[in-house]
Amino acid sequence: MYCSACGAYVSEGSRFCPSCGKETGSSAENNTGSVAEPEAGAGTDILALLCYFGILLLIPYIIRPGSQFVKYHANQGLLLLLLGIACGVVSIIPILGWIVGVVAGIFTAVCWVIGIINVLRGRMNPLPIIGKYNILH
Repeated sequence: MYCSACGAYVSEGSRFCPSCGKETGSSAENNTGSVAEPEAGAGTDILALLCYFGILLLIPYIIRPGSQFVKYHANQGLLLLLLGIACGVVSIIPILGWIVGVVAGIFTAVCWVIGIINVLRGRMNPLPIIGKYNILH
């Protein structure tokens, strides 16, 4: 099978493309050229954007509980929210805490932009450093 999003080879039985992270059940093309049925609900990509706006991540997580794409980005958004809260707590400590808080705040902002870009491109790429952790199942 080949991924219709990036054209990379996807082995049989794989749920996601190893190159771009697209779900194979909704975007993969087999060797005969037929395209699999798209995921139900055309607004899933746009809905997943809410996952990166703090507590609003609950809206797509509740509305589309069966979407792997939404679950993945809800988890990434939750990690960013927790990092932002941690930045605020650390910033209370004078001098060293302020420096760490500012650096972590900049990192959080960069990860937020990366997450938004991943949603808009339809990819499930993990955020740098924090993206490997899974809180939501």
